[in-house]
Amino acid sequence: MIIPAGWTRTLAFIVISPTIGLVAGLTLMIAIYWIFRRTTPGRVDHWFRRLQLVSAALFSINHGANDAQKTMGIIAGALFTSGYIDHFFIPNWVVLSAYAAIALGTLTGGWRIIHTMGSKITRLQPVSGFAAETGAAIAIFTATHFGIPVSTTHTITGAIVGVGATRRLSAVRWGVAGQIVWAWVLTIRPPGRSARARSCCFGS
Repeated sequence: MIIPAGWTRTLAFIVISPTIGLVAGLTLMIAIYWIFRRTTPGRVDHWFRRLQLVSAALFSINHGANDAQKTMGIIAGALFTSGYIDHFFIPNWVVLSAYAAIALGTLTGGWRIIHTMGSKITRLQPVSGFAAETGAAIAIFTATHFGIPVSTTHTITGAIVGVGATRRLSAVRWGVAGQIVWAWVLTIRPPGRSARARSCCFGS
């Protein structure tokens, strides 16, 4: 069964979330350039190498807050329909399993994505990495607040493109970005029975 109210918002945010990330990353990068315009590049690099740990943590928290809820909703829905739980709720072991799966997946298979995002779309420095991660975190937090599942990869891509464009348009490898967009289009799949579980989990 397909729930239009659920999947139409999801499809809309495939476009909206990268756009929010792009605007947020672009705006943050411009603001940083203006605030630190009289600071030496070495000092800026020194500060943002440490601040990037904060932005990475913020991005990771929002990643788990959004992506993990989709997984938890599907697992809890399967448990409920099969009779393992007598009413719909998220058991603690499901919560911990979802977070652990995302963490292990990122640890073991995330390097290729990180390499593509951090060097192939545009060359990121600590300051631009901070702006991209913070911008993407803002976009994901916005979607999570409204109970909408989004792709973390979509969002961070938009933020990185926005950050890269602040230097010059040619600093962004638009061919690579275009390939990523086509991959999104070719892998869109409207949610089926799992839509209800995700909606329950997100409180839609």
